[in-house]
Amino acid sequence: MKPKEVLLTFDYELFLGTKSGTVENCLLKPTQLVLDILKTYQAKSVFFIDTLYLCRLEKENSSQCKSDLTSIYKQLETIVEQGHTIGIHIHPHWLDATFSNSLNNWNGENKTRFALSNLNQEEINHVVSESVRILKPFLDLNDNLTYRAGGFYCQPFSSFAPIFQKHKILIDFSVMRGYKSTGYQGLYSFDFSNPPSKFIYRFNDNPLLIDDSGAFTEISVNSFKLQGISKIRNSIYYRRNKEKPNFKRMGDGSGSGNIIAHKNKGFLNQYLINDQTFSVELLNPELARAYTKFYNSNSYIHFVSHPKLFTKNGLEGLNTFLSNIINDNPIFDYRTMIKNNIT
Repeated sequence: MKPKEVLLTFDYELFLGTKSGTVENCLLKPTQLVLDILKTYQAKSVFFIDTLYLCRLEKENSSQCKSDLTSIYKQLETIVEQGHTIGIHIHPHWLDATFSNSLNNWNGENKTRFALSNLNQEEINHVVSESVRILKPFLDLNDNLTYRAGGFYCQPFSSFAPIFQKHKILIDFSVMRGYKSTGYQGLYSFDFSNPPSKFIYRFNDNPLLIDDSGAFTEISVNSFKLQGISKIRNSIYYRRNKEKPNFKRMGDGSGSGNIIAHKNKGFLNQYLINDQTFSVELLNPELARAYTKFYNSNSYIHFVSHPKLFTKNGLEGLNTFLSNIINDNPIFDYRTMIKNNIT
């Protein structure tokens, strides 16, 4: 029997919009809490680091920014020491963000350059090279590097495939199966409505077309249908507990993100069936039960989570889910998954 695969990934970033939130509450504290849980189960994961944010911290003439960067570097060292992988996460809107020293806040509401596709070729090459440089102390440069596009906007991939190959950024985690999105004023978009049937596969310059001789590997994001009794139980639990302290989000910013919708969105999907990705921030005891049920009847789960959105309830849900499955010895390491799925 093929081993079950559970991929745990985290997008390490502040909030998009006028109120970024603080490093302490959006990154450091929630990340340490999830690291403690992962250590308990010896579960390895991938942390995708918002690289251009680090570049802005480095260049800003502010003692607060320098202190934040030092604290982040210290945590990245801990992440690597505990056996997790550091990946590249690029949000080009940081090129236009502004910092208020008096408020200790970043304003990132300008989304005209939110995706790599909004940049010219020279800019693309520069930000990718800078992303590798800023994370170099935490990357295994002898191995292929990992990447997730900011907001999942990785199309057209061909526009940055050459610079990715130059830096050995050859493993992509950006295809959110069955979902599509059009961003600010139609300036960027993705459409993953019809992905390949395989979850993990090789491709050349289009992550929706399998090419067994391609230079890149896609490790796609899957979802599940929350329906029936599970949906009812989850709804009841949410209504009864949403005002309790354990439901309070840890991050102290506020977002103005882009709308991402599943291709099945409609009346049934809205009221009777809910297509959901797997994430720590959505978890609670009822969803942990639903995740476990899905795990028992499927071979692959790909979590996409954000420390800034964590709640105590969600972390407890992750702990419950991992305790439910750990005796089954699932595979957490993406490298092993690649070996098992690509010959």
